[in-house]
Amino acid sequence: MHAHQRPPTLGVVAALTYVLAALAPYVLLEVETSVLEVYYAAGLAGPNLLSLFALVAVVLFAAGRQTRTEPDLVAGVTLVLGLVLLAVTALWAVSVPESVVFEPGADWFVYHRWLTTAISAVIPAAAVWYARTLDLV
Repeated sequence: MHAHQRPPTLGVVAALTYVLAALAPYVLLEVETSVLEVYYAAGLAGPNLLSLFALVAVVLFAAGRQTRTEPDLVAGVTLVLGLVLLAVTALWAVSVPESVVFEPGADWFVYHRWLTTAISAVIPAAAVWYARTLDLV
């Protein structure tokens, strides 16, 4: 793998991990759907909706990695997309009511929103790394 392919590969992996993290409560928790509806309804948008942004980032990073799209364009667009994703995910994470995260009784669920936010931070980080690899910064 060439050095200029590593950052977009990280971006693809991070964006796919974000989607998996967003869907994990639906698969791993046995709770009423109303609990998850309240959980994901906090803030402007929850990760279940923001996963669409992450899937767009997957396509963009993959196109840049394979040079099907101008790499500098991909680095810029994924940076903006990643920063928006990070900001809205962080807003969602601080907006979730505490009572909702303790209701399912799963220890990992208490940390799910913070883990999802941390994963979302990797996407713009990969875009910055990609821009640096392309000598744009």
